[in-house]
Amino acid sequence: MENKIKLVFADDCRLQQKIIELLSTQLDLFDLQFMADNGSELLRYLGSCKVLPQICILDLHMPVMNGIDTVREISRRFPSIKVFGYTATDSLIEINDFKRNGALQVFSKRDPKQMLGLICGYGMMGAPYERPLVVRKNISIISHENS
Repeated sequence: MENKIKLVFADDCRLQQKIIELLSTQLDLFDLQFMADNGSELLRYLGSCKVLPQICILDLHMPVMNGIDTVREISRRFPSIKVFGYTATDSLIEINDFKRNGALQVFSKRDPKQMLGLICGYGMMGAPYERPLVVRKNISIISHENS
């Protein structure tokens, strides 16, 4: 697919970075342009971009600059980027704060494949995609749930 969705990702967890990298490669719908360990690193990258990404996925809890502060800055400085939250928290207060500051939607880290499928609709159509993307490729991720 030649018109892949340009994506950046920020999460301080190397395992989460690897999962997103693997899924974006296997789904073949995304051009993963950059992965950052925190919001500050991501903002430096965005400030130097010649072509901005369409989609940004941010972890809520990161050192140096967290997801809420980062989404607020991205919304102010780069309003064309669609920003999504990605978190392991179940706190509705934090999730709602993420949304109030500019995240279009906040996804659970429990299902990154579904998250990328739903985000695909935003990148391709500019609007929420109501049904998860049907992925025809076999994607395997090691999970303790299957043990």
